[in-house]
Amino acid sequence: AMDAAWHAVRDSFTGCAGYSARALDGESSDGATREGDENDALGRNRSVDLSGRTYVITGVPTTAIAVECAKRLSRAGARVVCACADVKAGEGAFEREPETTESTTRDEEGDADGAKATTRESPNEGEVVMLYCDLEKLETIESFVKAFCAKAWALDGILNAETATMVEFGLTSDGIERQFAVNHLAHYKLTALLMDELVRTAAASGREGRVVNLSSNLHHFTYRVRQGTIKPSRGIDFVNLNSEMGYTPINSYGQSKLANLLHAWTLSERLAKNGSPVRCVAATPGMTELELERSLAFPGGSFLSGLLKSTVTSSLEDAVVTPLYCLTAPKLPPGTFFSKCLPVKSSLPSRDPRLASKLWEFSEEMAFATERA
Repeated sequence: AMDAAWHAVRDSFTGCAGYSARALDGESSDGATREGDENDALGRNRSVDLSGRTYVITGVPTTAIAVECAKRLSRAGARVVCACADVKAGEGAFEREPETTESTTRDEEGDADGAKATTRESPNEGEVVMLYCDLEKLETIESFVKAFCAKAWALDGILNAETATMVEFGLTSDGIERQFAVNHLAHYKLTALLMDELVRTAAASGREGRVVNLSSNLHHFTYRVRQGTIKPSRGIDFVNLNSEMGYTPINSYGQSKLANLLHAWTLSERLAKNGSPVRCVAATPGMTELELERSLAFPGGSFLSGLLKSTVTSSLEDAVVTPLYCLTAPKLPPGTFFSKCLPVKSSLPSRDPRLASKLWEFSEEMAFATERA
């Protein structure tokens, strides 16, 4: 069942991306195409039509999965708004596409609040819009949201895909450990500030609004914060969060990915209590070869990377399937962790209500500290 669902979504999106791949079970024995199941999230043999929809994505151009998701959504007819720290590099990620023509416009003066925007549009495709937003600087998120809202666009979904992966210890300009700041806190703030737009669009369209947090199976490898106690002993090290003492890239990364899951779960609970038409889920895309190499960029890491590639990595084409499914499927169980387009069980800490509540309060204080000062 998992493989069937996953292949169905992959073939739907590769179809609209110009590839020749066919749906594995979308063709009859005589070569005729069968009509897709209306209950299937994206249709087993149809290219996805997302015309008229708008999605916000973080991670362009630094995260390959984010770039590829943006391309697939655009080819399916959606408007894609990229929260982008480097607008020129973001443009370049799409300029390399040989099968499209494009016209680019830039407001050289920038928006009134300082957010510059770049728009790219291709025939028969949705437009791709670059709006400046540096997730390592929390104040730029506010500028991004102002610039987005000024466009008076609808908002159907958010893909929180920007990822700092197993980097050495460092603090952002806000004084927050980089992996936690980029992977979780910035997305917490962005989602909170755009929630009204998501709710408004969902109410008007009759479709579920969607927030998708890219997490990872490495959320199991977070810090051990409770010694000599019953499980779960792992969690989030709030005390030493911004300290270099005891810091390890993999545990810090796992901590941020655990935060992605807890955020999805808690936000879903809060939205459900309010009767909101917006759903939030988490998804693991798997790891691409490039991301594996980057995460093992230390002496001896290349040898380890060679050993692991065949067993732990996914092609980029495969890695985007689950995030795209979670972003566009008509109905999803809220607060769920998805792998290969189906719900999977996450770690015990990711389902700890006390930890979830503490993280929410901590994130709220950290993300909006400047406004309250």
